[in-house]
Amino acid sequence: MKKEVPFRVDRNDARPLVRQVSDGLRERIVGGYWSHGDVLPPYDELSRALGVSQIVTRAAVRQLSAEGLLVARPRIGTVVLGLGLKQWLGHVAFICPEGDTGYFQTILGESLRIRLNKAGYLFTRASVEHSAADGSYDFSLLDAALARSVDLAIVLYDRPPIFRHLAKKGIPYAAITHLAKPLTGAVGLVRFDFNAAVPDFVAACKASGVRKVVQFILPEAMSDAAPALRAAGIAVQVVSLKPDYALGKFRAIEEAGRAGFARFAASRRFDRDTLFFFTSEYVARGAFLAMERLGLRAPDNARVVAWANAGLGPTYFRELSRMEMDPERSGAGVADAALAFLRKGAWPEGAVIAPRWFKGETMGAPLDRQPPTAIENNRRQPTAIGNRQPKNKETT
Repeated sequence: MKKEVPFRVDRNDARPLVRQVSDGLRERIVGGYWSHGDVLPPYDELSRALGVSQIVTRAAVRQLSAEGLLVARPRIGTVVLGLGLKQWLGHVAFICPEGDTGYFQTILGESLRIRLNKAGYLFTRASVEHSAADGSYDFSLLDAALARSVDLAIVLYDRPPIFRHLAKKGIPYAAITHLAKPLTGAVGLVRFDFNAAVPDFVAACKASGVRKVVQFILPEAMSDAAPALRAAGIAVQVVSLKPDYALGKFRAIEEAGRAGFARFAASRRFDRDTLFFFTSEYVARGAFLAMERLGLRAPDNARVVAWANAGLGPTYFRELSRMEMDPERSGAGVADAALAFLRKGAWPEGAVIAPRWFKGETMGAPLDRQPPTAIENNRRQPTAIGNRQPKNKETT
C-alpha cells in the first residue's frame, strides 16, 4: 500500500531544503514508518508533496543512499533498505533540544555527520520538542530515533530532562554545554568557552589605545567582555537589548541591534577612543544599518568589533575585527572526541568549542574627522565623533 509523505518542509526553517528533506526521510525510516522493502514515492510526487524541486529530493535521496538507508532499483524506484543491511560499526544520535535549527547548530551537526559516516558510523539527528506552557518535553521523536541500538548520544546544550531520559534507557551520552564540570552519568563533555577570545580582544584594545568599549548585549549573550575590560582599566558601558521575538528570532535580534544603536547614538556623545562591541552577528547586522544611516564607517570614524560565525558573517566592506566561531571546525572536534570514545571507550578530557580572535581592520584608530552626515543630522541625532573637533552651533 502506498504511503503518504508524513512530514512537510518549513520555509522558515534555517536548515537548507536538502537537509530538511533528508532529515525527514531518515527520521521516518529510523522510526519504522517506512520499512525494509517499501518504495518511496517517485521524485515528482515526492517533490509536489513537499513543495520543493526534484533537484532537492534527488540530492536528499543520494544522501540517504550513501548512508545505506535507500537504494535505487531499475523499474522499481527508490527502495528502503532499513537499518540493518549496511554494516555500520555503530550508531550515534545527535540530539537537538527544542528543534534547534540555528546556523551554527546546523553546520556543526552536518560536520559531525560527515566525519562519523566516513568513519563507518550511522548518524541520526533527532529533536526533542519543549512545551513552554508546562516545561515538559515530548520524547516521541527521540524515541523513534532510538528505535535501533545506539552506541552514543550527543546532546546539544545542558538539558537535564533529556539526560535523565537517556540514562533511564541505558544509553551512553555526552553533552555539548557551557558547564565546566562533567555531568553526572555522562561519558563525556565538550565545553563551550564563549569567552576564550576575550583576552586577545582586551589586549588588542589596549594596543590600539581604546579607552572605552560600548557593549551591545542580548539577555542570552554568549560572550561578555565587560569584566575583563574593566580589569584591564578600560571603561565599559553596557547597552542591554530586548528583542521582540514576535517578529521571529533572527529578525528580532537584528532589529534590536539597529534600534539599540540608533538610540545610543542619538542620546550620547562618544569620541574616537570609543569602540563598539556587538555580541551577536545579528545584532551587528542591525547596528551596521544604523551606522550607515548616521554616516559612521569603521575604521574611518568609528571602531567596531563583532561576534561572528564562519560562513555566516556578518560581512563588512573592510575586514571585520571579530570573535569568530567556526561550526565546521567545532563539529570536527566533537567527532574526534566521539570516535575516541567509540574506539577506545574513553572520552578525551579538555574538549572545547571556542571562538578565535581576528583583529581585522575595523578596530584601528579612526581618522580624526566627523562622519559626513554628522553635522546635517546633529539636531535630530546629536552625535559627536572626534574629540578634537572645533565646537560650533551645529556640534555643541
